[in-house]
Amino acid sequence: MLNDLFDMQFAFQLRLERQAALDAFWKLTNVSCEEFNQDREIGKGIDACIDEMKGRIAQISKTILSQFINDKILCLTDVPDSILMWSHYAQNHSGMVLRFTDETPGNPLVMARRVRYVDQMPSLFNDETLSNMLGGHKGLDTRQIMDEVIYTKSSHWAHEREWRVSAGRGRSDGPYEDVPFNAKELDGVIFGVRTAEAERRALADLLRARYPHVKLLQAKARTDAFGLIVEPTDPADD
Repeated sequence: MLNDLFDMQFAFQLRLERQAALDAFWKLTNVSCEEFNQDREIGKGIDACIDEMKGRIAQISKTILSQFINDKILCLTDVPDSILMWSHYAQNHSGMVLRFTDETPGNPLVMARRVRYVDQMPSLFNDETLSNMLGGHKGLDTRQIMDEVIYTKSSHWAHEREWRVSAGRGRSDGPYEDVPFNAKELDGVIFGVRTAEAERRALADLLRARYPHVKLLQAKARTDAFGLIVEPTDPADD
């Protein structure tokens, strides 16, 4: 259901520097570089291990990503005046933006984590992880891999400045769910530049009746630059 083709569906890569992995392995085993280099069988074993991992990386990625089918993600942003996002997600500036706070008691939005934007698909593990595995100290960190999938996106989307709350499968295996929010969690509504006057008035009346604490705001096109400003408004006064 996500509009980014690679969102939670990218193929993990395997980018390893053999020498860096060997260096880390030396430290773990307390074997000197000279001794290590003399043992060709160890070097061959490590090379064979890396080659096998590279051959299996596609299947490993597919297995990992299959665990996230129909997972529920709440997507938020910390930039309410993005021209691109108003165009893409608010019916070309004719919709509205809901502004939430995470400062109320028991607020689930405190779980939100910032999305990391990268230029390359993440590596399944780094040199240090490989050396630890080769040394028998620990295996793959499942939680770290899950976080990589959920909170990593291409830098093409960096303008969204996204935060996410991950709910796993939620309450069902359906592709999405509607989850109610606490009234106090909503603290502002921003009308778009092109929101119809009748809709603004109707929504303002509804908000005053059900959410009297919510601030009403209006997005406006700047006259001095390509951009938006967000100001307090009261449709009843227009």
